[in-house]
Amino acid sequence: MAFLTNLPMVHSVGMGVAKSGLALGLLLALSACGEPLVDQQFRGKSLWQFSGGLEISDPKLTSSTELRIAMFWNPQGDTGTDPTQYVEQLSSGLVGLASTPFLLNMYEYPGAEHIARTPSGLSRGFAAGRILAYLDNDQDGRYSSGDAFMGVLPNRVFLYVPAELPAWATPTGGVLPAGIYPIALPQRCDVQVTPGNDPTNCGVKLGTSCKVDGGCGTNGVCLRETDVPWPTGYCAVADSASTVCRPSKASYYGVPKYGLTPMDVKGYYLQSCQTDLDCAKSGAGRNAGLYICDKGLLACVPNAGGKLPVGGMQALEPFCIGGS
Repeated sequence: MAFLTNLPMVHSVGMGVAKSGLALGLLLALSACGEPLVDQQFRGKSLWQFSGGLEISDPKLTSSTELRIAMFWNPQGDTGTDPTQYVEQLSSGLVGLASTPFLLNMYEYPGAEHIARTPSGLSRGFAAGRILAYLDNDQDGRYSSGDAFMGVLPNRVFLYVPAELPAWATPTGGVLPAGIYPIALPQRCDVQVTPGNDPTNCGVKLGTSCKVDGGCGTNGVCLRETDVPWPTGYCAVADSASTVCRPSKASYYGVPKYGLTPMDVKGYYLQSCQTDLDCAKSGAGRNAGLYICDKGLLACVPNAGGKLPVGGMQALEPFCIGGS
């Protein structure tokens, strides 16, 4: 079962370097089949962890192919989807087989070289990271020009915010608390969307578990898969040219650019939230931890997880709706 836990962290040590001044940390762990591959070199207590599984999507790869997995931070923050321009956090890296579960440990917070910056070099106050897998062809333990990216965790960015950011300074368009956490892509940012017009949410109990569209009422749809799975199903209202009733007590999620959604659907109205508890107690028959409150969308979304497909680099989802 996936789960998300905040840990108080006033003073912690990673790679022998003392880190202080951040009172909020993250332990993120996700379910994966089999026993996770743990980095054999002990480097101290990890600040947070991410566990998942690799899934071969290219028949040219075999289960014995060695891949390096690491967190890469985008120096542009919310723009730019070229991973060769990203900065690898070397202390996060591990080597695993293409068909083996993995456990990614973070032993230190992102450094100055990982923080998003303006064109003039000023800090934007946050870092935006992606988990990427690559072939380390020169076996030097880091990404270099001769290596090849092979996969990315779909539809998730990990935000690191050293100190709370006001809405005007954030990439999401809303206040962001201090911490490190996953957010779903694409974010709404400052993109204008069709506002809701029905305070009863069109008769749909958003976020309720479902198996088929009919289980969500006349105006609802049952989300099962976009570019990530929606465990136990999720009742939502689709936004398309034919939609008449739109929930006004909901949060808006634009469809992923690279996802499995009907061509006429522009987005979905999801259950609004302020904390993870809002997402755990509303879904009928839902197990705690399967859904979390996205800090940017303020909507209940699947806990970051699933498989990381490898076998030829997939396109990176833009940060904002309609982005590139």
